Amino acid sequence: MAHINGIGGAFVFSPDPKRLADWYAEHLGIAFEGSAEAGAFYQRFVAVDPDEPSRLRDSTFAIMQAKTTFPPPIVEGEGETYGDQPFMVNLRTDDLDALVANLEAKGVALLDRQDESYGKFAWVRDPDGRRVELYQPVLPSDDAA
Repeated sequence: MAHINGIGGAFVFSPDPKRLADWYAEHLGIAFEGSAEAGAFYQRFVAVDPDEPSRLRDSTFAIMQAKTTFPPPIVEGEGETYGDQPFMVNLRTDDLDALVANLEAKGVALLDRQDESYGKFAWVRDPDGRRVELYQPVLPSDDAA
């Protein structure tokens, strides 16, 4: 029986995909391909399949034109990080502290920050009001340090 072995992609719909893609590029360093004329801005992330090293696995993060309007974002309070919006993108980084410092220097408000035994997390809002989760996994070698 076949099983799911990863995420093929995350697709974000926006009333202004170029503006949103430009924000993700400037603030989070995502190097998009595509264009408004092509109908999407996308970044493909590729990794070696740990079970089959001769095969690659990829995930795509895409921003595309919305065909409808969405409800306004929910304003969160203390401890309201999950479950109050239709979806949330989790973007992985190797250096969360440096990324957060860069975002704050550019005037992006940090909503929350948490460090757990399995990873470090921070949350910001993109220009469409969506909460975005930034994630740095804690690697086994990090525990020994």
